[in-house]
Amino acid sequence: MTTAYSTVTAREVLVFRTNIRFKKDLRQIGPVLEKEPGVLKWNVDREDTDKVLRIEASQLAPEKIIQLISREGFLCEELPG
Repeated sequence: MTTAYSTVTAREVLVFRTNIRFKKDLRQIGPVLEKEPGVLKWNVDREDTDKVLRIEASQLAPEKIIQLISREGFLCEELPG
């Protein structure tokens, strides 16, 4: 019997409403998100009314992102997918 194991990690996209508006805000949250091991890619659509934060993640709970962003003084709530 042969068993194959996949080393591909499941990726998911987490989407949040924020109040991240300025480049200085991005410079503030950038290092925080980049230190988090589950965050693979992230971006903020500052033109959108909801200032949408999208995170491509691997095994990362939305609550963790909310905690990290809130700790930096910003609003962060998960948008329904």
